[in-house]
Amino acid sequence: MNVRMVCLADQYISQVNAMFPGSVHDAYILRNSSIPDMMGQLQRHRVWLLGDSGYPNLSWLLTPVRNPRTRAEERYNDAHGRTRRVIERTFGLLKARFRCLHMTGGSLYYSPKKVCNIIIACSMLHNLALRRQVPFLREDDPDDGVVAAVEPVDPVDSDEDEAEDEGNNNRESVIQQYFQ
Repeated sequence: MNVRMVCLADQYISQVNAMFPGSVHDAYILRNSSIPDMMGQLQRHRVWLLGDSGYPNLSWLLTPVRNPRTRAEERYNDAHGRTRRVIERTFGLLKARFRCLHMTGGSLYYSPKKVCNIIIACSMLHNLALRRQVPFLREDDPDDGVVAAVEPVDPVDSDEDEAEDEGNNNRESVIQQYFQ
């Protein structure tokens, strides 16, 4: 399954989509979700999502600079990477808390629809555990390599040049305003 998830800085999962098979590109899943409309409405509040290089750079979705040429772009990429680690930690915590989601803890031998429902249920239970401050009890380190093995993502080839141009201009504005 290809799971697209949005989380907040406190690792609360605000949106999850597990309906697509693993072969579907992340950018396609994003385009076919409610996020573009939602983020379009939030744009006036200067709210952005961060995505990896597998996503197009859009006015509301900030991606890393592929080949940083200035110190400001390097600082932006560094801050972007540190901030994006929240979602990686969230995935790691979710997989550690619900071992059926982690390949070493078991496998989900069910229909894709049922697997989708299990992932959504685990995400909801994760949020409930955070809200209720349920302690995470594990004998070993919760950061046991679940997150460390992040696969590299191929850059997206976008058909939406105009939207990506606007995204590049927006990212440049963010870099100039916050990272100079």
